[in-house]
Amino acid sequence: RTLWGAIECAAPNEGKPVKRVFKIALLAGVVAAVVKLVSTKKAEWEGLTESDVRAKIDSRLPEKVPPNTRAALADKVVDKMRQRGALTDESATAAPSD
Repeated sequence: RTLWGAIECAAPNEGKPVKRVFKIALLAGVVAAVVKLVSTKKAEWEGLTESDVRAKIDSRLPEKVPPNTRAALADKVVDKMRQRGALTDESATAAPSD
């Protein structure tokens, strides 16, 4: 095929493989960034005590959220973290009194 009857056009599928590789690379980069972000966020919460988790949740929720809803949400998060083994025991973080 020719463009305006004088210049030869590239074949219709010539740029497709490069485009596909670029899309795959872009998707892989986005997935890698999301995985890194999630692991960083998990690391922020890992090893906190129950009271630290509750305080962190309380500080992040807007004041409009009722206290009973805050407590219920904190209970759910603490239970999940306890199941995963991500909580540190409060007695382990307290300084020993000699």
